[in-house]
Amino acid sequence: MAISKYFDAQKENLRRALKWEPFATIFPVVDKLYVDAIGLVPKDQSLIYVQFLLICHKSFLAATSLIGQSQPDDAAPITRRAIEVARFAAAVKTNPEIVEKWMAYKERMQRWTDRQKGEKPKPLRVNLGEVNPGIKPTIDDLMMSLGIISDAAVHFTPEYFGELGWDHGEKSLKLDYFTGDQRALEREIVSTSGTHLQILEVLDWCLDGALKADPDWIGLVAILKEKGAVLAAKFDQDDEETRPMPDQ
Repeated sequence: MAISKYFDAQKENLRRALKWEPFATIFPVVDKLYVDAIGLVPKDQSLIYVQFLLICHKSFLAATSLIGQSQPDDAAPITRRAIEVARFAAAVKTNPEIVEKWMAYKERMQRWTDRQKGEKPKPLRVNLGEVNPGIKPTIDDLMMSLGIISDAAVHFTPEYFGELGWDHGEKSLKLDYFTGDQRALEREIVSTSGTHLQILEVLDWCLDGALKADPDWIGLVAILKEKGAVLAAKFDQDDEETRPMPDQ
């Protein structure tokens, strides 16, 4: 596919997605949760949690854009990184001293120096430790999602390879760069929204419950859960056959 046709296809897919009910009704609620959350952060809170919120919001928008362009597998690494942000945020809240260990300035600079010399860098593993029991169940769920995302769409695994849109002809081999499977995109909408709702739950815990203290914000959470449940329920009713995206 030529680059101009590739970009044209992205734009057309996103145009259709913006008019498609599951995409147009669920993702805007997650977006508003982030926007409102940023305004609800108490002024006396550490700036680092605002930074975490902004990074996760940026990640959500980037992943949403790729899902709308019918490229959910390319959105997965972005969502995975947002989970890492939430995990780190919980670690910082549990033990603020972890920031210095995570920075590991000298060790990280040495790794770059080794690379420039053509040498293999020494492994750098930062143990974030156990998080506070109050948020541990949510973190455990997120880390399970991280593992699934990693195997299915982040790393070059058999799972990732097998899910690509291969078209084996008698004398040709093609790869569909976009998925037109409505069912797959609906699953990604539910999964991504649910993951970011958990991320926001972690960040709210880091902010001492400032987000959940706002009735309007809690109301948005309820709306998101209701809409997500309706969409998720379709997976139990439908068969496993793929369905093309509706032509908008």
